[in-house]
Amino acid sequence: MKLRHNLRQLQIFQEVVRTGSLSQAARRLGLTQPAVSTAIANLESDVGFLLFRRNHYGTQLTPEAVHLAEGVDKVLASVGHLDELTDGLRDGHAGKLTVASMPGLSPTVMPRVMSRYLADFPRSRLSLQTFSSRKIAEWVAEGQFDLGVIEADAAVEELVLEGYQLCMALAVPVMHPLAQREVLFPQDLAGETIITLDQHHQSTLKLARAFQQADMTLQASIETHLFPSVAMLVNEGIGIALIDPVTAEAMLARRDCQLRVVPFAPTINLDVALVTSRFHPVSRQGQRFMPYLTAELAAWQQRSKERYAVTMPEDGEDAAPMV
Repeated sequence: MKLRHNLRQLQIFQEVVRTGSLSQAARRLGLTQPAVSTAIANLESDVGFLLFRRNHYGTQLTPEAVHLAEGVDKVLASVGHLDELTDGLRDGHAGKLTVASMPGLSPTVMPRVMSRYLADFPRSRLSLQTFSSRKIAEWVAEGQFDLGVIEADAAVEELVLEGYQLCMALAVPVMHPLAQREVLFPQDLAGETIITLDQHHQSTLKLARAFQQADMTLQASIETHLFPSVAMLVNEGIGIALIDPVTAEAMLARRDCQLRVVPFAPTINLDVALVTSRFHPVSRQGQRFMPYLTAELAAWQQRSKERYAVTMPEDGEDAAPMV
């Protein structure tokens, strides 16, 4: 049979079981004894059997009520957990927030953002996933990830983008003569060993365009897949490469750093974006997390511009890094 009793009846029944008395249960619940008696009578009518026997010693559970009490405890405990879950979802700390990041930002930028967020909301559960920008774009669009940080050229129509530009610079072996220059131009790289990402990456395409504008042809001697790999090749003295500011800062902080980062003119930016799905709404926790991430990306954008952006000269003037 279907039980028609409500949660309030179950709570009253549980309290009578705990106290062993209708009157004590009434006092603990802030009810009158007739109200408690009525609730128990209605529950007995619903379940179809007697729950309590009254005797000279008080209220005694029937054998059936003993088994029912075990089930009621489980039901009310589950309801309590459900209340906690809904409170957590409302407050934005329940559930797991899955954030995806392109490899270049995953080891440095994202842990810093998560640390600041968890300092304010320590009960939150976070997951950091590292994939290629194209995979992140696809999976955020499908709702598999809550949000992601990608290279903007990997965007798809199903995404909402918030773009940032990270000013890039040249990594030069510290013992190379060009490492002492304040600014480097395409002409300075003639005859040098150039290390790049693959030929279709935005940084390679933009560098090739800068060479073309200088009536030169970019001839990369070494290609690799990730900026950290590029930086380590430079650190070994193999060649010169254009790297992003996040990788540059990480390399300069290493004890074994053997490179110098020099501004390049014309300025080349790495276009990145915070992406969310256009068709899958961001969770409350995701909405709360996003300002932390946007603040960090905006800070990197500003910092890289101050360090590496170059003001192009007027006729007769020398180019110089922005300060």
